[in-house]
This record gives sequence, C-alpha cells and structure tokens, in this order.
Amino acid sequence: MKKFLLISVILIVICITAGYFALQREAQPSPELPAPQVTTAILTPPTTQPTTPKTTIAQKQSLVESLPLAQAAQTAAAHYEYSISLPPYSQPLGKGDFDRLNPNHFYAVEMTIEENNEQVSLSLNQYRFVHPATIEISLSGSQFSNATATILDPTSQQTLSTTRLKESDGIWLGAVDGETTWPQELNVVVRAKPSSAKAVALTASIRYYQPSATLLAIATPYPEQADLIIPLQLEVKQSGTYRIRANLFTRDGTPISHLVEKQKLSEGKQVFNLKAHQSVLAPFSAKSGPSQFTLKTFVIERMSPMPGELAQFGDSKITEYHITDFYFDALEKRPYQPSAAERQRLGYLQKMAGK
Repeated sequence: MKKFLLISVILIVICITAGYFALQREAQPSPELPAPQVTTAILTPPTTQPTTPKTTIAQKQSLVESLPLAQAAQTAAAHYEYSISLPPYSQPLGKGDFDRLNPNHFYAVEMTIEENNEQVSLSLNQYRFVHPATIEISLSGSQFSNATATILDPTSQQTLSTTRLKESDGIWLGAVDGETTWPQELNVVVRAKPSSAKAVALTASIRYYQPSATLLAIATPYPEQADLIIPLQLEVKQSGTYRIRANLFTRDGTPISHLVEKQKLSEGKQVFNLKAHQSVLAPFSAKSGPSQFTLKTFVIERMSPMPGELAQFGDSKITEYHITDFYFDALEKRPYQPSAAERQRLGYLQKMAGK
C-alpha cells in the first residue's frame, strides 16, 4: 500500500509539473528577429477552423497524453496490473532473487591498507542471529601476525566477549557463542596487525535476538481450493503478529516460490499456515503422479507492535522439509483474484495513464 501511494504521488506531481511547463512553453513569444521589409500584402480570409472550447480541451488532452511521463504512468499501471495478478502470499521465485534466497546474508566489510594498497575483508556467517547461534568470524586479504575479535555493546561501549582468531590457509577464523543477556544491536570489532603495515580495525554491525518463537515441525501439506496448505507447528514465547517467510524449491534446487503470511499468535503451541498457489506450482508439477518439493530458508519474525519497538525473530529446529507426495490435480485450476482495494488502485493508475 505504501509503495502504491508513493508511486501515485510521484507520478501526479511530475505529470502536473511537466504538463504545466509544456503548456507554458507553447504560450511563450518567439525570439525577436530583425524587422522585415514592409511589403504590400493582399489580405485573404483565414482558412483555419475557429477554435472552440471542445477543440481546446482535446488539444490539451493530446498534449498531456504525448508527454513521456504519461507513458511512465502507463508503464506503472501495467506493472501494477501484473503484480496484483499474482497472490502476495505465493510470489514466483527465480535464481536472480538474491535477497529472498539469502534473507540473512552478511555483506562483507572491506577496507584498503594505505601502506601496501591491500584490500582486507571481514565476513560473518550471517547478519541476524537468534540465540544460541554462534557468531563465526573470518578475516582475509593480507598477511597478519595476529588478529582479535571483540563483541561490543554500541550503546554502552561495554565489551561483551573477546576471542583470538587463528590462521588457516591464509584466512583468520574465530567463533563466539552468544549470551542471553546480550542486547539486540551489537558491533563485531576485529583488530589485526598486518606484517608490513600499521594495525587495522574493522567493525561490523549485527543483530542478536532471544527467540520469540521456535518452529518445531511441519505437518503434512494438503490442498484447499487453489492453494497447497503447509501447516507449521510453532512454540510461541511472545504473543503478537508474526510474519513467516520461506522458499519453495524443486528437489534439484530450482527456485519455485517465495511464501509469506501474517498471523496473530498467542503464547504456547500454535499452527501457522503457509500457502503455495497453483499458478506457481503448475510449471514444476508432474503431469502424472506425485510431485516432490523442498521448503527451506525459514524467517520467523514477530513484527513491531508500535513505532520505536524493534521487531523480534524466532528460530527453527528444521533446516528443510521435503514434500514427496503432492498431486497437482488436487488443486483447483483458477487464477488468483485481486482484492477490491487492489482493483480500485489499478483503476486509479489507469486513469492517470489516460485509459
């Protein structure tokens, strides 16, 4: 909804501004030219049709429709029409969707050593940790004589843990076990001494959570109208609104669909349903007999209940779940139907595009 409003506001402002300047441009006088020699001319009646209010409106509409930004509005409407033809809870997934395929990826921290122009790199096994996950640290890019990693509370600047890294095949490695008393926001500071330069320090920011919920098991999936329902069994430690994401693959690892759902959960054992729509399953389902899929890359998020309060995250006892006996014929073969609100927004964009 926020993305739709932002696109709409930008298109409205730009189209109005562009249309205004285009009309003003027509009204501007031509540059002054040298005075022509006066000659006697024979006056004849004008041959052009008189301008009426209707023709003036048509001319203005033609001008606005010819603006590049009106074409941009048409493109935005077409893109939105396609996006709402797909269920938001079961989006197509491809090999190029890196962030969805790797939702907890840590982007390495790099710096260049001034003395020798070497590029050193600090990497962690992930960005977001849920207790009791271990923080794995890797430093590379130069010949170091020693290296130390410190876990730091960025607010109080208190040192929470320190470990020495050990060299293995040119890479300095270390690991730190998390604590239940740690704050959510942490800094990992690695200090190292290159053999031919001054000491360097690299800092990485991470998040460390106490689990708000744990995925314990997955029950047997079953068909419901046009969706394959996948029941997740959770142990909820903190009640609230949860958003759970996971990725569905073929058995050989080809991405199929990114599944996401929101649901309010109370404390205790709860069931949370993910859904895969028949439209994304169809290209990967067996024509006869059972199909086999794999569900993995679970992200369990307790959403922020109010501004200023951080989201919480849970963990999973399951790395991946294999669906071995799914029959595509059990699903209704009907397309996803956009909601009334989505259709209304589409109509608004189409009006902006002159449709």
